[in-house]
Amino acid sequence: MDHYAEAFYVEPGQCWRLVYQPDGSGRPTHCPEPVEWRGRFKNRQGWHEVDSCDGHVEDKLVGVKRMRQAVRTKT
Repeated sequence: MDHYAEAFYVEPGQCWRLVYQPDGSGRPTHCPEPVEWRGRFKNRQGWHEVDSCDGHVEDKLVGVKRMRQAVRTKT
């Protein structure tokens, strides 16, 4: 699944990846998909525990575990 640059967001219940807005403006927005996974992502500042939708789970996450129940993102 496409994502917006290497930007990410750390908030429980929200997919960690930012995606392009569907209006074609090229601006980022939060991934609207429900989160089903939790894992860790490493950047220059260190490790971050993040939640992920099914489409972004294989995108550089380690130690991934499926959540017991999918969580609908906040809109």
